[in-house]
Amino acid sequence: MKIACVQFAPIYKDIEANLHKIEQLLRASDPTDLFVLPELSLSGYAFASTEEARPYATPESHPAITQLRSLAKELGSALAIGIIEDANAKLYNAAYLISREGEIILRYRKVHLFYYEKVVFTPGDLGFPVAEITASSGETAKVGMQICYDWRFPEATRSLALAGAEIVAMPSNIVTTTGMLLTTLQTRAFENKVIVAFADRIGSETLHKVEPEQLIFRGESCIINFNGEIFQKAATEEITISYSIHSKESSKKSFNKFNDILADRQPDQYR
Repeated sequence: MKIACVQFAPIYKDIEANLHKIEQLLRASDPTDLFVLPELSLSGYAFASTEEARPYATPESHPAITQLRSLAKELGSALAIGIIEDANAKLYNAAYLISREGEIILRYRKVHLFYYEKVVFTPGDLGFPVAEITASSGETAKVGMQICYDWRFPEATRSLALAGAEIVAMPSNIVTTTGMLLTTLQTRAFENKVIVAFADRIGSETLHKVEPEQLIFRGESCIINFNGEIFQKAATEEITISYSIHSKESSKKSFNKFNDILADRQPDQYR
């Protein structure tokens, strides 16, 4: 199964331009079974209020989502993409997983909100669900999603592993410069025996609060094997990185005849 992370700079508050760019980048790629795109790929990121962000929400009925579903079906590729979801008068920093048949098969709402996201969005309430995708070869993989700041919480990836995820798709807009980011992502992959597809954005935006603040996005998208090995890693340019993986290797959580990374857990001893 071939997976890819698409790294680009979304244009702030320009859904049409971002949709055009995404289509251009996906069409320029080799045949791929799963594309992972950044957090808030259609809208940009630097919103300072719910009212400012609401016009850029793209619920399932939005023409941009309809077009992405058609594109997934045409290319025969599943897509994981970060969007703004407007539901029940609340805004969520969310992601859709679209199957190669063009169906939305999984919705995730970001649980751990970062910085001004706490002003704009409501914390996610759907937990950490998992859905199955099918490759052009007929191979299947169970995919879960988490978004950006979720990376700081080991419970997020562990919840996906316990739900059967073999691949964790991570749409992101990382602004941290900490040297621990990639090391932590490798650890999340290793401690759960899952493949991590981390799709970050590049570029910058200005957050217009009392004192305007420039946000510079890190890039460094990467695909990490279940043993923590980095298969592919981007720098800070617009690029699509890809790798052919064997997802079923990550579904076996044992690593010798005595030990299994999930079965060995002792939840009644944890606090």
